[in-house]
Amino acid sequence: MGDYELGWQNLIDLAMILLVFLLISFYFIRKKNLKPLAIFFPLYTFYIAIIFLDFVIGIPFARYIITLTILSYIVFLIVIYQADLRSSFFNLFKNKHEKGFSTEKYTTDDDLRVAIDEIVRACQTMSKTRTGALIIIATTTISSHILETGTELGALISAPLLESIFNTKGPLHDGAVVVKGNRILAAGCFLPLSESTEIAKNLGTRHRAGIGITEGSDILTIILSEETGVISTAKDGKISRFITSDRLKDKLSQSFNLIAPKKMRN
Repeated sequence: MGDYELGWQNLIDLAMILLVFLLISFYFIRKKNLKPLAIFFPLYTFYIAIIFLDFVIGIPFARYIITLTILSYIVFLIVIYQADLRSSFFNLFKNKHEKGFSTEKYTTDDDLRVAIDEIVRACQTMSKTRTGALIIIATTTISSHILETGTELGALISAPLLESIFNTKGPLHDGAVVVKGNRILAAGCFLPLSESTEIAKNLGTRHRAGIGITEGSDILTIILSEETGVISTAKDGKISRFITSDRLKDKLSQSFNLIAPKKMRN
């Protein structure tokens, strides 16, 4: 055995390492992405073995192995998950760096109901024509880095405007439209893709982007498939497909904190 003793300082080191591992595990479990844990868990086990060799048996070069291993894994995380890290960083400071138009003070409930009707009408038309679309409903704040990837508009919502934006001949149809209140803040915005393993493989990048922006936020997204015309919504990282017009209106009303409109009798 070596001259090292597993004192209270070493126990604190082990506890801190375990805490970091648990936090990282919780993050990826919450993101429903277990692939990184398959890599991280063996590394963590190897790390504990190196600490044992260093502090208990007394192998001096073990510290260099620990440092090299940690640095290598940090670089690996940055390279592989740079989009996630960038998104998390901006979401952390989104209240300080919010960009766009403040609509809460000037938008009435009637304005919001009109906006909802326009969104639903546009989705009905685009569904029939099988026009792909991605609409972000931001009820509170939206990070400036998302808006900066597109073209700032600040225009009142209307069905013809939404339909023209997502027209395949237009320059902004590939990106997302960001809606706040009764205005379109920006169009042609690009979003990080969700890395959840629970998303069906037949769903493309538009759906993955629409789901990803809702993970860890209060955002609602509306996604229209250009292949099938199916209307889907995403909230809290979960997607709901085959959304009817009435159901879409209810979801938008809930997002805008409005009482769901009463259904007309036949």
